[in-house]
Amino acid sequence: MGTRILLLAAVLATTGCVVDSGGDEPLCTPSTCREPNRSQCVVEGDEARCLCDTGYVARPSGACELVSEANCAEHAGDASEPDDCQARARTLVPDGRVNPRSINPIGDLDFFRFEARAGRIYSVTVVPEGGSLLPRVDAFDQGGVWLDAVDGRPRAEMTFKTPTTAPYFLRVSHSPVDISAATGNYVLTFNELGEDDHGDGPDTATRIAPDAFDTVYGRFEYQRDEDWFEFSASTTSQYRLTFEGPSGRVLPVVEVYLASDLRQPLFTRRNPIVDFTVPAGGTAFLVMYLPDGGQGSYGFTFLE
Repeated sequence: MGTRILLLAAVLATTGCVVDSGGDEPLCTPSTCREPNRSQCVVEGDEARCLCDTGYVARPSGACELVSEANCAEHAGDASEPDDCQARARTLVPDGRVNPRSINPIGDLDFFRFEARAGRIYSVTVVPEGGSLLPRVDAFDQGGVWLDAVDGRPRAEMTFKTPTTAPYFLRVSHSPVDISAATGNYVLTFNELGEDDHGDGPDTATRIAPDAFDTVYGRFEYQRDEDWFEFSASTTSQYRLTFEGPSGRVLPVVEVYLASDLRQPLFTRRNPIVDFTVPAGGTAFLVMYLPDGGQGSYGFTFLE
């Protein structure tokens, strides 16, 4: 199972400092965040998180450093400079508007900040305009935790989901895949695509029941998307998943889990027809994803 949410939670514990609320006490209190230059307390997913103070930037070491030219370069370039770190990011609105910018001089970084909504999917496209620029886009959460990246070939297109309502950041740079030290102009467009069609974990799984006349449709809407489905399982039943094919449909990997053990799947298969039984009754989950982390639509029937 690619439970990326668990991986992200592990990363958050080191960068941005997730703090245990300690029961029924308020999540954010004057004493919650005590580290030097990290006294800003925010609530994410019912947990308190400590962020760098205003005017400070999170470093890979985890320390919060005062913003300076050493960690946030200042140089000539387009009208948005200086914008080489999160603390100086330019506001971006997901309205599809064209945003012309440039990577100049060599090594320039362009940061953008936007206000995300929990469970929403966003799409960013960066198209180079002349020059030798091969753009790269990286996404970060408000604590500086890296979420995803795409390198242009030559345009860079990335679709991603934001798990919490909070500020998020995008960074455009010249791709390290290209060994040349390139600069150039580009155009960035940014859109909100809506909610994920099916949840990415047991708490947000779509409830389904075996029905010969009901086709369940879904789409892997962003890189490494997972779709979770919940059903009531019985040890006396034989289950069958039949996927529609091909006509533009993708064939996902299927994993089945019991609610009592979400770490180890009962099996993993990728076939047009998947037959299975379960060793114990109760709540069970179907988890579907593409092995290459790609995108695409699918449809299936679920029979008992």
